[in-house]
Amino acid sequence: MTKMLASISNLDEARCILGAGVDIIDVKDPDKGVLGAVATDVVRKIVTLVGGQAQTSATIGDVPVDSASIALGINTMRDTGIDIIKVGIFAGSVPAGVLKVIRRNTQKGDRIVLVFFADFQPLEIDFRALAAAGIYGVMLDTANKNGSSLRTIMNDDALVDFVREARNAGLLAGLAGSLRQKDIAPLLTLSPDYLGFRGALCNGQQRNQTIDINAVQSVRALIPVPQYDEWKGRESMLAIN
Repeated sequence: MTKMLASISNLDEARCILGAGVDIIDVKDPDKGVLGAVATDVVRKIVTLVGGQAQTSATIGDVPVDSASIALGINTMRDTGIDIIKVGIFAGSVPAGVLKVIRRNTQKGDRIVLVFFADFQPLEIDFRALAAAGIYGVMLDTANKNGSSLRTIMNDDALVDFVREARNAGLLAGLAGSLRQKDIAPLLTLSPDYLGFRGALCNGQQRNQTIDINAVQSVRALIPVPQYDEWKGRESMLAIN
């Protein structure tokens, strides 16, 4: 079953969606970029507010794909108590030095999801190497928020390959990128571990606007709620890997 990830940018939006049955509450600031980071003191307050009612994740910002920038971003966000740290890979592949930094952090117990972008084609992702580095999961998103969605940049066959190869390597696989309600049914057939939304949940379908709870509920209604036993087994498998 596929989970629903909702991106929120502040405490008010977190309060708004907390009772909507969202599986993953993702913290990012759309006014600061594709994966704009939210101030750590705000992230801490959101983690406290959620209180384990959902998984939480947060982005480290639109940082360069170099070892020093990513190490700093991970270390900073770890201190918030967030469940999952999301790192954007604004390149077609993961540099060896960056992968080494990430491995050091996963060995400390960090759950890290790498976000790749369909815009950076061709993507050269060594899923097995990511799994060996302790990566928790991978996500496919779009870097250019100009109205083009994931499914207009990549065809469904390519998305099938991404999900299959990631899951075969023992990684969680997520899909996002200006997704709309019409995209949900076809993407559910690909069996990703989660679908991520921001714009589709906002007033006027604009990612820089505030969350509209009616839109959140509409999206939630289109994604069957995962069964606890199934997800418990999937999480156990990932822990072993």
